[in-house]
Amino acid sequence: MRLINQPVRNEWMKRICLAGLLACAALPAIGEEKLRIIDLGEPDPTTNQITSEPKPPATAPTARQALAFIERLRSTVEKGMEQLRSPQADPTLKRRQAQALAALEDEAQRFGVLFTPFHKCNEAAIDAASAWQGLIANDAKRFDNAFDSYAKAETECREAADQG
Repeated sequence: MRLINQPVRNEWMKRICLAGLLACAALPAIGEEKLRIIDLGEPDPTTNQITSEPKPPATAPTARQALAFIERLRSTVEKGMEQLRSPQADPTLKRRQAQALAALEDEAQRFGVLFTPFHKCNEAAIDAASAWQGLIANDAKRFDNAFDSYAKAETECREAADQG
């Protein structure tokens, strides 16, 4: 004896498939909603409406800013290497180091425009963060490749800052 007859089971299968398709279709909409930036700042007091005019572009980074950034990056990398040499290096310190390198990586995006004098500063920050992630993941090949790239990009950034 069948508990569910064939037409009823087919109807349930159709409903389940339709619900799955609708859920899959909703995912991009949810992602777009998360990516939308909402300005919660105060509106301009001279106007009664909120404008969405683009902000003027930021000024190009100077050689002094690039040199200061690469010095901070280098000291952060050296601090991480000292942590690795010490026997007290625990996961909390490694995580804080990863967070510091990620913050520097975010800051380096202002140098990241390709074909600008200081784009190697951005590459150095990316490679330093990648090398640290390789250390955390015990991936020696990733660490070696990323650290070599970091050292090269750091030197090129420093040279560009010295010339600029």
